[in-house]
Parts: sequence; structure tokens; C-alpha cells
Amino acid sequence: MQQVALVTGASSGVGEALAPLLASQGYRVYGMSRRSVDLPGVTSLPADVTDRSALDSAIAQLLQEAGRLDIVMHCAGIGGAGPVEQMPTERARAIMETNYWGSWNLCQATLPHLRKSPRGRLLMVSSIAGFMGIPFRSMYSASKAALQAMTDSLRLELRGSNLQATCVCPGDIATNIIASQYRQPYDEIDPLYRPRYQKADEGMASNVGHGMTAQQVAESMISIMDKESLKPYYVIGEPIQKASTIARRLLPGRTWEWVLNKYYS
Repeated sequence: MQQVALVTGASSGVGEALAPLLASQGYRVYGMSRRSVDLPGVTSLPADVTDRSALDSAIAQLLQEAGRLDIVMHCAGIGGAGPVEQMPTERARAIMETNYWGSWNLCQATLPHLRKSPRGRLLMVSSIAGFMGIPFRSMYSASKAALQAMTDSLRLELRGSNLQATCVCPGDIATNIIASQYRQPYDEIDPLYRPRYQKADEGMASNVGHGMTAQQVAESMISIMDKESLKPYYVIGEPIQKASTIARRLLPGRTWEWVLNKYYS
């Protein structure tokens, strides 16, 4: 029978590239986002992952139409920038609400159905930032670290089922994420932070501009999905970005902090 896949965050970035790619490979694909999507071979399923009621209704619609759910590719997420001391709390909460609690909602809404599949797959898009605290992007890093920890727990809980879960952790991706996310204006920043904040912000925008394409990440995710046995994490990116996740574990704390500070200053 035709396998059914749900792709969240399908209106932009990796999700927008991934949904039609899956459809072209024979999957019945539903693309979820806060607004309707018009993608080749993809059925639009409008819902916000932070709205549990709307999410449950969307999943019920999918099951009524397709009768099953085999794959979830969770690409929905938001970013934001600002120092811990000054970033508006409502902006910080919104990041955690989407990246962590939205993922929690999605798991609770889909796991009972994914576990019925003979070969269920749940791929959660985290970030290399989930392995380390990025300056002036503390809440984004924290939300992705929380997502990774939740997936660690989930993998252990799913032992004995046919469902496998993993975190896909990309480095910089050339999307409009920087332009579309909240970035605290420079003139609001305390002079203590402002020069480093501006430099880090401009550096992040430059790195994203030269990053991987969303299509490359989408293709990597399909390759991961097809594996017989999924590892806890898959890091996608430039060699230096992949190496950073290893260095974070191996280097002494102060040494790692010095390296990261040099990179962002």
C-alpha cells in the first residue's frame, strides 16, 4: 500500500523542498503549515503545531482521508536573536513554544498512528545549535537542545515498536529564516553587548547566505529515512560544523568556550 507522509513547516525552507520530493518518489504526502500550501503532489493541511486542537483536527482529517500514517518529517521551527538580559520574554517564549512544545504536541498527536505502521519513521529537525549555546541565540539553542533530549527519551520509550525516531541536525541552510525571524534591533541593545551582538548577527546572516540549500537537506533527510536502523542524531553540514559537535564533547569547558568565542567575535 502507498505509504503516507506528513511534512510540517511545508510553506518554506526544508519542508517546502521536502514535501514535493517525497511525493515525486511515490509517497502520499500531506504538507502542514500555518497557511495553505500549493506544492506538486502535496495535500495541504493547514495547522499550527502550537495549537493542539487545530493539530488534532488536522491529523484526524489526514487519517480519515488516507487511513494511515507512516512517516512524519517535522521541519517546522522558528528562530530569534537577542541577549538573555534584554530579549523580550514573549519573543523567547514563542521560540520554545514552537520548537519544543510544538514538537511535543506533534508527537502526542501522531505517535499512536505511527506505531501502527510496519515501518514507522519520525525525523525531527533540530540544529547544530542544539549541541551548544550560540551567543545571542540562547533560546533557539535551548529549544533545540530540549528537542534533542526529548527525542533521546522517546527513542528509549519506543523500544519494542516498529517506530524509529531521530534528530536531524543541520548547520547553516540558505533560506529566508534570518530575514523572517525576530532579531532585536541594534539600537535597543545595551552598549556592553551591542558591538558583539551586531557582529554575531551579521556573521550569522552571512553564514546562512552561504549555507546548504534546502534541497540538499531534504535529499539527506530522505536518505536517512530510508535507512534500516536510525541513529540518535544525524549532523548535516560543512566539515567544520560537523567537527564542532564532537569538539564540544571532547574539549575542556574553558577551551571550548574560547573556541566558540573566537568563531563568533
